[in-house]
Amino acid sequence: MAIPEIQYAELGSGNRAAFHVRGTGPAVAMLFPYHVNHLTLNWLVPLHRTGIEFLARYFTVINLDLPGAGLSGTFNGKVSLDSLSKAVHAVREAVNVADIALVAMGAGALIACHYAKSYRENVRRIVFIAGGESHANRQLLHLRQEALDVETELRGALLGGFDDKRNARALTEVARASVGAQALSEWEHLLRQEELLTIARSVSQPALYIHAVADKLVPLSAAQALVDRLPNATLKIVSAQSGMQVWRDRNAVNEIIQFLGAGLELRPTLARQRSTRAGYPAGLSQREVDVLRLLGIGRTNQQIGEELFISLNTVSYHLRNIFAKTGASNRTEAAAFAFQTGIAPQQ
Repeated sequence: MAIPEIQYAELGSGNRAAFHVRGTGPAVAMLFPYHVNHLTLNWLVPLHRTGIEFLARYFTVINLDLPGAGLSGTFNGKVSLDSLSKAVHAVREAVNVADIALVAMGAGALIACHYAKSYRENVRRIVFIAGGESHANRQLLHLRQEALDVETELRGALLGGFDDKRNARALTEVARASVGAQALSEWEHLLRQEELLTIARSVSQPALYIHAVADKLVPLSAAQALVDRLPNATLKIVSAQSGMQVWRDRNAVNEIIQFLGAGLELRPTLARQRSTRAGYPAGLSQREVDVLRLLGIGRTNQQIGEELFISLNTVSYHLRNIFAKTGASNRTEAAAFAFQTGIAPQQ
């Protein structure tokens, strides 16, 4: 799947922040940890892309590379919470939206809290995933200075999944290419110097913390500590192996969408979506169209299940219905139907 168009927000002094936008509706900015910022490579991480695409069904999803990371290029200045927050603000203005919600992954929580405190009037809600203080995560990050390959392989396995080599490999590539040694050193200094729990006390917006019960980097006690400091926060524990694996938990993702939607006037957007669902060719349902579109662009049953958060049995069930309704006898004929009717884009 092609990456969305890369755009740039100018930050002054020769600095810029790269970003792309996916979907329509109320705006949600995704904040990955600074040390895994890379727009093109993050798009190739199946679980990251799945989460982005799912949110983009309901929201305008903004993804950005913070200054000094990924496609944003070298940062002329010192990496600080002020400079990172100003970059997020510049991207918000470039997208031309007044209010946003934030979805902060891992140590992106530090940036999210600082931004929400500094630009209070522009932030409606915050979702944290694996965002608590983590000594283990800091130790792992510091290892990157000494043994890049060891750290990135470990990070990929821990977050991408020991049993999911595709995600693990993709995340490893993000970690290798995200930031240079100087920016990494300054980010490490920020993580040591800035007190997430202290900043969190000043965050007044409603917040939802999704905690993966088997997370090996961020313990439940750290998640609870952050939630306790946030004046208006709720903790939700889900049966996932890591923060990234949360995107595989359909109930967790639906919880995120409902929480964000409650603060972003999502209902008119949903109504518009419902109004466009009638009249699919061959009497296909919305879910069958979703499956057929992915089949048409070459996804396997496993990939379709991952992207739509459904089981392989459910994928097979929908395919049987698609074949029956369209008269297709195999995947090739079904894909041809998808192209002919415009369900799948021409490649």
